[in-house]
Amino acid sequence: MNSNDLMEQIRSAKGLSDYYEFCKVVYQFILEQQPDERPGVLAWFFQLKHEYYGYRNGNMPLSKDLSDQLNDHSNKFKNLIRGLIDFFSIKGYPEKLYYQKLWDSLETLLPDATLEEKGVCLLYVFMDDRTPYYELPVSLQLSNDKFKEISDSIKLSIQQLDFAFGLSKNQRRKSELTSQVVHLLEGLSNFEDKSVLLVYFLNRYEEIWNDIKTKEDRNKTGNSIKPEPGEMSSVEDKNKDTTFLPVSTQDDSDMSKPMEIIANYQYPSINKNEYDFVLIKKGENIFLSDQGKTLKQLDEIFELSEPDVIKNLVAILKHYGAIKQGNEFVIKIDNWNGNINEYENNDIKQGLLSLFSCVSFMLNMKIFYV
Repeated sequence: MNSNDLMEQIRSAKGLSDYYEFCKVVYQFILEQQPDERPGVLAWFFQLKHEYYGYRNGNMPLSKDLSDQLNDHSNKFKNLIRGLIDFFSIKGYPEKLYYQKLWDSLETLLPDATLEEKGVCLLYVFMDDRTPYYELPVSLQLSNDKFKEISDSIKLSIQQLDFAFGLSKNQRRKSELTSQVVHLLEGLSNFEDKSVLLVYFLNRYEEIWNDIKTKEDRNKTGNSIKPEPGEMSSVEDKNKDTTFLPVSTQDDSDMSKPMEIIANYQYPSINKNEYDFVLIKKGENIFLSDQGKTLKQLDEIFELSEPDVIKNLVAILKHYGAIKQGNEFVIKIDNWNGNINEYENNDIKQGLLSLFSCVSFMLNMKIFYV
């Protein structure tokens, strides 16, 4: 089969099941090409995802037979493919080099795989949101201190952005909001300033999207979101410290043990409050803690006994892997090696980012209840 014959079949195809059949054919087809031609064929094939299928986030029909096959192969291949794309897609490679490395990796890692299994792997590449690949510059990476420095320097632009989002609540067209954002970006002098402002733009947009989804869930289930059975302790217990947390997210096992503060970490302000996370030792365990600051602010914003507030706060804790000890939100550091430098200790760095994201999401959740 040549590429023209394959193209004719693709034009008449419907659904992921057809595409899976082509994945097997294409894999064999690529093997028959000269080595320097293989990345181009792979790129061509995946470009058809949008040109001929209009594929967006799983909107193509999936037969039960293919669904069963994917389930059978999921544990073996899905994480492998995601890992390869995670690794190569952020390198900023030219398109041909990206597909060359992806193909070489598949050939290296799948020497004994059947054609069916190889077809499944190509299908997982196809279904990933990062396919087809586009060459983009390597992403900007800022330290926490640098991010805070830039945020402070563009404080007025951030306030103007908040104002623009406030106006957007009056049923304005999206183009009105985005045109104002473009105007704000044009007023900034350098790439780093613009990148940081866009971080705030994405955060605000996510807040609005989550607000919409929350309201949709409420409309489906009634005025309040009821917790799942066993998900939280009784909110009627007035002896609790205004807490809302179930056993699954509250851990008091270290409460009575002496605490030692090992290190402090300054983070950008949240709701105009500076955050000072601490690394603490309780018994033999190491935690990152917000020192109880978040719960105090939450108690000023929300009625913490309300079931829908409880439901959302619990979901946020679970999502970021945090737990509650007393009034503190903490993240446990499992692999403690004694290095307190967040730029050298990846567990500390990831823990700080997770805890900051967790408490930031909680405090910004107020937009749900406006």
